[in-house]
Parts: sequence; C-alpha cells; structure tokens
Amino acid sequence: MLAKVTIIGRPNVWKSSFFNMYTGHKIAIVADEPGTTRDISEFEYKDEDNNLTYVLSDSGWLDFSSANEEIAKDIIERTARTIEESDLLIWLLEYDRFTELDERILKLLKEKKAKEVILVANKCDNENKTMESYSLAWTWWYKEFFPVSVSHNKWIYEVKRFVAEYLKEKGLNYLEEEVDESYIKLAIIGRPNVWKSSIINALVWKDRVMVKDMAWTTRDSIDTKFTYNEQNFILIDTAWIRRLSKVGTRNIENWSVMRTERAITRADIVVVVIDAFDWVVSQDLSIISRSLEENKWLVIVLNKWDMVLAKPGINKDTIMDKYLVYLKDKMDFLPWVSTIFTSATEKKRVNEILDSAIWISLERKKRVKTGIFNEFLTQVVLKHAPSGNKKSHNPKIYYWSQVDTNPPKFLVTVNNPDHFHFSYKRYIENRIRDTFWFFGTPIVLELKGRGKHKDKTK
Repeated sequence: MLAKVTIIGRPNVWKSSFFNMYTGHKIAIVADEPGTTRDISEFEYKDEDNNLTYVLSDSGWLDFSSANEEIAKDIIERTARTIEESDLLIWLLEYDRFTELDERILKLLKEKKAKEVILVANKCDNENKTMESYSLAWTWWYKEFFPVSVSHNKWIYEVKRFVAEYLKEKGLNYLEEEVDESYIKLAIIGRPNVWKSSIINALVWKDRVMVKDMAWTTRDSIDTKFTYNEQNFILIDTAWIRRLSKVGTRNIENWSVMRTERAITRADIVVVVIDAFDWVVSQDLSIISRSLEENKWLVIVLNKWDMVLAKPGINKDTIMDKYLVYLKDKMDFLPWVSTIFTSATEKKRVNEILDSAIWISLERKKRVKTGIFNEFLTQVVLKHAPSGNKKSHNPKIYYWSQVDTNPPKFLVTVNNPDHFHFSYKRYIENRIRDTFWFFGTPIVLELKGRGKHKDKTK
C-alpha cells in the first residue's frame, strides 16, 4: 500500500495551488473563492528523482467558523479521518500570521495524534518575507520548517526532497503500481443531484467522496483504484455537469465541466447516472450523446429506484417493464446498452454496474474471424440486397472484415460508398448485433470504395 501525504490548512493559504505545483498537474480546482476545495483530491505521485511513489492528498477547506453548517462539518470530519490515515502532513500557513483558525487546526492535529507534521509557510515572495516567516517556526517549535512561494514556484523542491527522505527512512518507499490494460477505467457521470457520489461510495464500500442531498456538492474529479471479482478497476468520479453555456469562462463551474469532459475521454466505460424519479431529461441525453461521440462503452444507471417504487399507485410488478419501454422510445440504441436500476443509498444492484463492465470489456475485445464474417455477409445480402439512392441504383458489396477491437471496427469493401442509402449501414450494424452481439459497445462501420473510388469512405 502506498504511503499517504496530506496537505492541510485553513482557507486561502493556496493549498490547491501548492498541490498543483507539487504534482505538476492541474488537478485541484483553483479559484479566488474561499472554500473551493470540498473533496479530498488525491494524486498518485511518482518521484522520479528519488525513485518512489506515494499518494499526495489535498484536503478540504478547514473553516471551523462555519462548523454549524452541515457541509462544513462533513468536510472537517472527513479531513480529520484523512489526518489519522496519513503518514505525513504538510501544514500550509501564511508566512506572516497564525490565526484563530490555525489554532483550531493545531488542536485538531493534537487530538488526532498526527504521526508527523512539517510546517510550510507560503507567500514568501522575497527575502524579507522569508526571514519574517521563521517566527512561525520559532513560535511553535516544529522541527521541520520550509518557507515557499507557490506563485513563484520557489523552494517547493526542498519540501519534496524532505518528504522522500522521510518516507524512505520509515520504510515507506513503495514503487508505483503500474496501470496497464488489465484495468477497466470507469467514469461516473450525470447531471447534478443524481447521487453519483453515493454510487461511488457503494461501489468501493468507503466514504470516498462527499455525499449530501444538494446539487453541485462534488467539485473535483477523483480516481480510485480497487479490485472486484479479480478484475482491476480505476473509478473516476466526475464533478457535476452543467452546460457550458450556463457557466462563466473562468469560474470553478467551467473548470469542473472541462474536467468531466477529460474524464469521459480518459475512461473506457462511461456510467451515465439518471434520476429515475425525474425520468429522462434533455441533459441526460446530451451526456449520453457526448459519450457515444467518443465511442465509449456505455452503461445506463437508473438511480433512486427505491423512490420510484415508493410512489403512490405504482405497480411494482410492471413498472420496470414500462420504464424500459419508455427508455426505448427515448433512446433507440437501448437494446445494446446495459440498463441497471439501482438504489445507491440502500446499495441495491450497484455491483451489477461492475458485472456489466466486466462483460462489456470482453465484448469490446471480441474478434470475429474473416471467413465466418464473409459467410455472414453473404446471408445478409441475400436476405436484403443493398438499396441505392439518387446517385446510383447499382450498389455492390465485395467483402468485409473486422479490422480492429476496442471498439469493434468493421470495414466493408464496396464499389462506391456514395451509392449506398444511409439506412443500409444501420441495417448491417443491426444484423451484426443480432448474430455476434457486441453488447454494451458502439460499433464502428466503414464502407470503403474500390478501384477509382478506393479513397472514398462512408
């Protein structure tokens, strides 16, 4: 298990900026608004210079002055648990002051019996500020003290070097666990307040992200490694999605949307969570369309099913079938998509998401031999010859083959792709699914010309 190093501190000491500078990646959301970081953002950091890997964690904002608010109390509780789990803490302060909130953090560190703490004084942008910062170290007698300037990227390397030396001295110098093709990467996406974080917590059986009954609670994307039925997974929890037209170009909502876009690109399989109680809305369809544009594996999760069953007058024996008919009308690709009805709060049928992912992974990598495929093609054409269009009444198919997997890709060689009616490609794809299935994954089908039309594809 990798060692864990956590950055703590009160609001507006630039923890997230320090986190991003330390890792060399824009992982934590940075904004002028205090309290931007709400979740525990973690990054598996590989220290190339010292040949070790550890988890660097950016804690939520610790603002004890708002501890009566439910969300602030939740952050403090989860940060306190993170302190207990950490092997080393980096306590970030401002170079010139130790506030009442810092006093509360000091008390929390003593209560939780933190293993080791180093003080890092930020905003030491010149020599005078650096000298002034040492008063913090003299006041609190912390053995390890580092003045830094995040805005100028100064002296952060010294902090990294101490962290590496400390972890090695404690025997925590683990090497990176390689993430290879054996891992299935899942992105959990959906519009606000469909309880994506509850699904994450149910999947990994850990209070991994903040869960509250309010929209837009999760701001950061968080990756979690875990194993289920001997299959390795990387689970990507995404920040809430809003349409880009509804957010500003430089605020935290825009950052979250862009990060979710990247999460879809990174993922193998996209789990789209829909609020079953509210039925399917246009934003759900937009999210699904975005996933299909990238040829991602797809699972549709109808969450809050317990609330649907609790509606007055619901026939529990027939409602699921009626819902499937409704979904088929809204989404014509539904027959090849895995649809799961879950109750995340009750942890019902949540593991079916992972079972479907394993099954889809096998389907995604499946390959059909060319000879079998061409025999299949012959039967398809005999049953329904290709129909022409206004340009030609003589479309011809010569042969085809599966040229790639993940996603499955088929190349059909024809006389001229422009001679085929657009509906014939869908007919071929449907026959492929009828015979070879390819459950849960889009199929890429290309018509390629021959002879003078060999450079044409469709």
